[in-house]
Amino acid sequence: MSFDLEIVNGDLKIKADRTISTVNDTPKLRQDILKIILIPLGSNKFHPWYGCSINNSISGKVLPDNIISQDIGSSVSQSLERLRALQIAQAADQRVSLAEIISVIENVQSGRNPSDPRQINVFVSVLSKRLSRVEEVFTIIS
Repeated sequence: MSFDLEIVNGDLKIKADRTISTVNDTPKLRQDILKIILIPLGSNKFHPWYGCSINNSISGKVLPDNIISQDIGSSVSQSLERLRALQIAQAADQRVSLAEIISVIENVQSGRNPSDPRQINVFVSVLSKRLSRVEEVFTIIS
């Protein structure tokens, strides 16, 4: 089974016994989804294909909400497809649980926050190969 270091609010989580906490199964999938979406595409010089161009979709642009929503949906979906390809490649060489692999990208939606139009709420829903649904909502600021 694969695992990853647990990240909470951008930092590694340290357990009471002073060891670093890890995640696997559905929590790992949830963390993998957030990581690939929130890391700017190209920011890792060793893996320039990793990340999401979501910031390019909204930064400095004054576009209608439906165009921004389409751009964000496309950026997020492309990143999730790359994550799925990575998971399949990892599973070829390592034991990976079915709860850690994306089977279907069910839904990607975004919309402006009615109380603060600078904020865009993004909703992502995927189904793992274990058939567990992982839903995540986060906010980005334009």
